[in-house]
Amino acid sequence: MLENIPSDLENRPLSSGPLFQWLGVQWQDKHYAISLNHISAVFKTSPSIPSAGSNFNLDVAVHDGGVVFMKAFEACFDIPDSTETHPPSTMPQWSIVLHSALAANIGCRVQSVVGPFWAKSGLAFIEHESQQWAVVQRCGEAHA
Repeated sequence: MLENIPSDLENRPLSSGPLFQWLGVQWQDKHYAISLNHISAVFKTSPSIPSAGSNFNLDVAVHDGGVVFMKAFEACFDIPDSTETHPPSTMPQWSIVLHSALAANIGCRVQSVVGPFWAKSGLAFIEHESQQWAVVQRCGEAHA
């Protein structure tokens, strides 16, 4: 027999406003929340290894039979000014593919992902699983 337990959505106060889905990501040992509206895919991957004869560093991944051109996280998202960046303690293991109007798929690599989870929009930080996640927007987009 199934137990009828109300969901978190049913228990939230009516005055709390609309909820949106977020993906928590860890990058350079910091925690960020990204709206799922910006993401078309998330998959586990290994970083590409630059060839010895190449003078430039091109990072690509393959997802669903297509090439994804990988950019640095800070090239994809506006990082809060108060955030210090430093080399990550672990290698990025996850790739995020961004929604794009371009024919080419663009993405970035992160150390880990959590979620998706529900939270309100319009906040600078979201709390999930006793962790503070700094909300980041796509580069070049207006902040909500």
